Order: sequence, then structure tokens, then C-alpha cells
Amino acid sequence: MHMQWESLANEHILGIAPYEPGKPVEELERELGIPDAIKLASNENPLSPSDRVQQAIMGALSHLNRYPDGSGFYLRQAIAKKHGFTPDQIMLGNGSNDLIELVVRAFMRPGDEAVVPHPSFVVYPMIVQAVGGIRVMVMLRDYRLDLEAMARAITPQTKVVFIANPNNPTATMVTADEVEHFMARVPERTIVVFDEAYIEFAMGARRSCSARSRRRRASRGSASATQSPTRTRSR
Repeated sequence: MHMQWESLANEHILGIAPYEPGKPVEELERELGIPDAIKLASNENPLSPSDRVQQAIMGALSHLNRYPDGSGFYLRQAIAKKHGFTPDQIMLGNGSNDLIELVVRAFMRPGDEAVVPHPSFVVYPMIVQAVGGIRVMVMLRDYRLDLEAMARAITPQTKVVFIANPNNPTATMVTADEVEHFMARVPERTIVVFDEAYIEFAMGARRSCSARSRRRRASRGSASATQSPTRTRSR
């Protein structure tokens, strides 16, 4: 008798709904019958790569037969210098999805909890579910992350808390004061993931409002990730 592959798969994986990415600009223009659409979704730059970037790409073509520096030595040096860290505090990934998944897979075990705002980046609960974690969903308040409710949702079983700032898809931000107050209530055992994938779209004094907590996060282990159980909490 032929065995179904589903019977061999991790039960947490089987319950994950497929992720639906944003549509390519060309497809959107065909559907709506419009030209020259500007796409702001998927954290994509609507402008073409600069001349300097294109020149750098052309300069690297002759080395494509070799593996690149997997550690990203020079990039980590530059990022560390810009943000006041040491290079060994910087980890690179293939987009934010990669880094979020690394955090969850490295620190969460089956039965551990992750506090997840909702609605927010759909990848958070998907990855938590994939490792058998419990997703504690905290509803937004006035389209903003409710950090007070998220702090109350933390239990001794909470391993990770996700904060998207600006939030995707509501485009709202939490303030630096709200972040400071929230971080003061987070226990040492809990990792706070600040996802600032869209921070370049934010403007003014509230931009990167988690910056005031950078030093504290660096010392406290925070990072800038059948269906598994889900709990939903509102304010």
C-alpha cells in the first residue's frame, strides 16, 4: 500500500496555511488596467538600483563562481559602527523572515509561548506554529500595538515577544516612551524581537523609536521573527 507523505510530516507543519505574497507590479497592472503602478508593499524600493549599486553588482559578476563571505565580515563591521555595537552582536539574514525564523528555531521549544500582535506580520504566528509553539495573539487597539496588553500577556512560559514597528499592515508606530515602559516589564528570560523592516518609511522624531532601548536590549537578550495551540487576548 502506498504511504501518503502527509503521514510522515510534522503535524505542526501540516496545519500551516500557505503564505500569499504581494502580487508583482506587472500582474497588478494587468488586473487593474493601469500603467506605471508604484508598489509600496513587500518592503520593496520603488526606485531602480542606483548607479553605484549597479556598478558594484557588475564588479561582482566575475566572482560568482565562488561562495561569498557567509559571515558578511565587512557588512557587519559597517553596521556595528553605525549603530554603536560590536560586530559579534550583529547577525545577517536573507531578509527579515530569515532572522525571525532563526530566533524562533533557536529559542522556542514545543509548548513555549510567543506573544504576537494581531493583525501584524503573518510570518510571526506561522513560524511559531512550525516549531510547535503556542501563539498568544493580542489584538491591536486603535490600529496600534497595545503594549500594555502585550506585557500582561507575558507568562513564565513566554519565550518571545514580537513588536513590528511600524506595524504591518496598519502602518502605525509605538512611541519611544511606550517601548521604555514595556521593556521595564519584560522578564530577563523573554526575548523581545523588534521588527523594523519598514522603518525607512517612518519620518520625524518617532522614527526608530526603539533606539532609546538599544543598549538595554543588547544587554538583556532582545533582538531587532493538527494546528498548534493559539490563545487570543484583547485589552
